[in-house]
Amino acid sequence: MPAFDPAQLAADVEAFCQEIRPHEELCYVEHRPNDRVVPLARKHDLLGINVSPEYGGRGADAVSYLTALARIGREGTGVRTFFSGHLSIGAYPIQTWGTAPAKRTYLPAAVTGEKVLAFGLTEPDAGSNPREMTSTYEKTSDGFRLSGVKYLISNGGIADAVVAFAYPKGVPDGDPARRMSAFVVDTRQPGFVAETLTAKMGMPTSNTAMFEMTDVRVPAENLLGKEGDGFRVAMGTLVSGRLSVAAGCLGVIEDCLAEVVEYAKQRHQ
Repeated sequence: MPAFDPAQLAADVEAFCQEIRPHEELCYVEHRPNDRVVPLARKHDLLGINVSPEYGGRGADAVSYLTALARIGREGTGVRTFFSGHLSIGAYPIQTWGTAPAKRTYLPAAVTGEKVLAFGLTEPDAGSNPREMTSTYEKTSDGFRLSGVKYLISNGGIADAVVAFAYPKGVPDGDPARRMSAFVVDTRQPGFVAETLTAKMGMPTSNTAMFEMTDVRVPAENLLGKEGDGFRVAMGTLVSGRLSVAAGCLGVIEDCLAEVVEYAKQRHQ
């Protein structure tokens, strides 16, 4: 297994950024999602930057990964948002808390682009406050069934699998048994319906969606951690996600500064 090469990653990221920019600029003007992000990320082997080589990823360390996201952020927050959803809050919790079968099912497919990942915590009436969530699950003979609505989910309209959170059905608030759990949900399962959201104030080139789950079947091996570990999974994953956003914002600032300097050199008054 070859050792991780940060210089090669930087070169691949740069090649991706050079190739994605004209598409991103056009999509931004036309106010539509950039459908070239996934194909070009696959071409330059960027869909598994922080995924272990055991599952086909590059195994980048945290600094190299965040440096890559900072460079990608210079091409637009919409582009970086895809990587955050797919890797920082999609692949990360599966790799960290997933069962061996779940890792084998989702991580290699995420690295090749066969499966796009997303993270579903936010709800219409709860925001990202876990205590106000209304999504529920119930145990079955072979796993679980989930019901509920998630809102403002990055990659939600293009995802093949979503890390989703829910409370046990029928357990009242205040009961010690009412503890949130985390699951990997296949979006192609019956009862899963997603709707892409286009009325957004920003990030027009990223996919944002809401989705509803109605008795969606989830196999037992798709539970992340143990039952009741959902809050721990959510908070740990959000740390990863926030770091990726911060890195991307650094790239946005760098791009803004470069544009300002270039304009200042050309402007005459």
